[in-house]
Amino acid sequence: MSRRSRKRASNGQQGRSKNYGRTRKAKSDGDKTPESNKSNGRRSKANMVILLDSDPDYVEMESKAVVNYISGYNPMGFTLAGRVLSYISNPRNDGRIGLVILDIEMKDAEGNSVDTVLELLARKKNIPIAAVSSNNTSENIRRLLELGGLGLLPKAFTMEIFVRFVKNILRHGRSPAWQCNKCGKLVIVNHLDMLKMKPIRCTDRDCNSTDIIEIKFTRPAKG
Repeated sequence: MSRRSRKRASNGQQGRSKNYGRTRKAKSDGDKTPESNKSNGRRSKANMVILLDSDPDYVEMESKAVVNYISGYNPMGFTLAGRVLSYISNPRNDGRIGLVILDIEMKDAEGNSVDTVLELLARKKNIPIAAVSSNNTSENIRRLLELGGLGLLPKAFTMEIFVRFVKNILRHGRSPAWQCNKCGKLVIVNHLDMLKMKPIRCTDRDCNSTDIIEIKFTRPAKG
């Protein structure tokens, strides 16, 4: 073989060696990507907001509020307590529920109360709870505090008020609420009146007291 031919053969082997090395590296990098994706897939975010109310109009309004104004969260609305129990009990939904908002005095079309749902949430201990209610008695407030609830919103409310309520819970761990120290009922406070330092009165006309205190909704530490 001539000297020129040997040189060409040598250059060809070197070229194949370099290409082979690059191919192996690309294959190795490609093999790592699916493992990374699988790992990320196992870490599910608690971004579901469960909404339970016997009134479908409230469920619809609350769902629209979450979709349009609560970034990163998805609503799941229910009007039947039994379906909520099935959803929360499903092992596939463990770690996916970021907040449950329910009517604390609800009784659905099948005659089921919200009590069974509250009992399940009390056992779970890792799902944040908040409530709405048209009966803002001291008994409902006490009950929610015992469950480690993060807020109680009086009905009727607008979408704007509901959005503020949910955002306070998701961002700060609780939503501020006020209670009449005389009759014990929850008080709807106008934030503009607070800024103007106006006296806040009980929303119960029979009471009309100005002795209003803030309720400290705080979730108890996990045992």
